[in-house]
Amino acid sequence: MGKYRTPSKKSKWYLPTEDYLTAVHYALRYPSLLNELPPANSASGIDYSKDRVQTSNQYDATSDLAIRRLEIQTKIDIIEACIKEASNGQDKVLKDAVCYGRTYYQLQDKGYLGSQYELGQMRQHFYYILIQRI
Repeated sequence: MGKYRTPSKKSKWYLPTEDYLTAVHYALRYPSLLNELPPANSASGIDYSKDRVQTSNQYDATSDLAIRRLEIQTKIDIIEACIKEASNGQDKVLKDAVCYGRTYYQLQDKGYLGSQYELGQMRQHFYYILIQRI
């Protein structure tokens, strides 16, 4: 990841390189997590065509879907909560920067008026919070 420098040891948002890269790649998974999230109503309901049994060793698609949705939604919620905490009211800008890999100049073209330093500080703060929650 040569795009951004890792925070130095003097920074208040310092992270070891491995943790920093873990946080960067975790955040970059946000769009794919949104695509992976299955729709809530995609599971089939109870099948009354079979004999009624109290317990069963059969595959439960509804349960597996619910567990999968919960795992993915939890990851999405962690990322969004960290964005909200670190963004200083600029959630969309920070989400574009950390989740979609937009650079400062791309964000400027989209209307971002802050400084490059300010964006870098928000980004580093986000990664610092994120690595503590994952």
